[in-house]
Amino acid sequence: MAAQGTAHANGAEAVDPSTIFYNPAGLARLPGTQVTNGITVVIPKGSFKDTGSTDAFGNPSGGTGAGSFLPDAAAAPDFYFSSQINDHVTVGLGIFVPYGAKLDYKENWSGRYGIQSASLETVNINPSIAYRFNEHHSIGFGISAQYIKSIQRGAADVKGASRQLAGQFVEANQDLTELAASGLGQAAIPIVYGLTVPEEISSCNGQTGDGFVDCVAKNFSDNVSGDGYFRVKGDDWGFGWNIGYMWEPTESTRFGVAYRSKISHTLEGETKWSFADVNGTVPSPTTDLSGGIDLGIITLPPRDELAQVLDPSNWINPGNFAATNLHPNSTAKTSIDTPESFSINAFHQLNDKVALMGDVTWTRHNRLDEVGIQVDQVAGYPYFNGVTEGDATVNQKWKNTYKISLGMNYQWDKDLMLRTGVAYDKSPVNGSDQRHPAFPDADRYWLSFGANYKLDKDTSIDLAYSYVQFASGKMDYKDGCSPAGWAPGGGSLYADSQVRCTGNGGNFKGEYETRIHFIGLAFNQAF
Repeated sequence: MAAQGTAHANGAEAVDPSTIFYNPAGLARLPGTQVTNGITVVIPKGSFKDTGSTDAFGNPSGGTGAGSFLPDAAAAPDFYFSSQINDHVTVGLGIFVPYGAKLDYKENWSGRYGIQSASLETVNINPSIAYRFNEHHSIGFGISAQYIKSIQRGAADVKGASRQLAGQFVEANQDLTELAASGLGQAAIPIVYGLTVPEEISSCNGQTGDGFVDCVAKNFSDNVSGDGYFRVKGDDWGFGWNIGYMWEPTESTRFGVAYRSKISHTLEGETKWSFADVNGTVPSPTTDLSGGIDLGIITLPPRDELAQVLDPSNWINPGNFAATNLHPNSTAKTSIDTPESFSINAFHQLNDKVALMGDVTWTRHNRLDEVGIQVDQVAGYPYFNGVTEGDATVNQKWKNTYKISLGMNYQWDKDLMLRTGVAYDKSPVNGSDQRHPAFPDADRYWLSFGANYKLDKDTSIDLAYSYVQFASGKMDYKDGCSPAGWAPGGGSLYADSQVRCTGNGGNFKGEYETRIHFIGLAFNQAF
């Protein structure tokens, strides 16, 4: 909590065992055995204003507002321990939560085809050792075992998929479908087949080419309501290390540098799909109209197959079709590297009352080019038209960042120390076109206050409060997939590009406003 009270400017202060996280060389300054046990309560507040989100076809995605998409509160505990072995060697252990996130949008919000909810939980176990060469120089080293667990849930645009598959079918049978829509077809088909041309087709009479295809496809998809849902979860252990150096030119001044390595994770888990909320019926895209009677000018299809298209009593629920021909429950994995960081920090005891400190931390976020969930194929599953599930990909192209923190301690009396600090924390999000609703981050401004009160010479408590204001985060993200499971590029949304993916297409547009309150409490004990 000492760090939070100074907006994390005290990397070179090394006042308690939490120095393991900021600079393990600081362990060498801690006498005897010490324990710090704390908890931070996070109270976020956020709002989102939609500014024109659309589906894969450019139509408003509809739905409600995002609602209170951040949790009311969350808690992150930590535990740090240090023990001086001799005048030169000190060992320690840190257990902390380096990353965490939770988003819970309204189920029917306008960006539901990007994400509905997400959670990221981590814990890092960081044993460390420090060696003090003399009164001026110390070095510290630690290893990390880090556990990460992620769960994401989103909506599946079954209406959009129905439109794509209907359009694909009409394109493949356009001459027949245009004939059915014509006045001649509407008169002859009841006589020849005993079937009536449905309004979804007949209302498009007079249109030709792509306009006709789109007209029929849209009409059929208008019969569909309700979304499907997907959930993907996975977890993994990863390993890394950190190192630090501290230089103390005088008793009142010290400088530190610290490096924390990346940790590579491959999260393995499962995907699950549900289409129970999908209503409506459409012709099955598996219908085959080939064969029949060849009249030279046109081939009349077999009656039973034509009835699958023209007779609504033969139509199917597209949700059932998606469950049995498009999206089986499967296994999945994704690779994530948590970024490495490099810090430079300084501490100076100005007088017996005031201490000044600062920190600059550089973080290498640019390794995160995209987040790709690799969905495994299910052997023997009857994927329609060979459209197996491809990766679910979120393009990020994150940039490297820096955080600048300045802090101060004020010794009020022998028992009470007051702290404060400010910081500017750069966001890795690389512009509005790379801001996805799963990662609605923006530049952050910190204002922190803290206090340490000694209960006796070996026992103290820390309190800290931080207010973090995020800059407005504009979003204009375009999904590079489409509801039917292929990337655009085949000439139209109805043409299979043969590039497989999992997604919904569309354009998520809006603006985020976010702020967070951090309240920290820690108990410190020396032995």
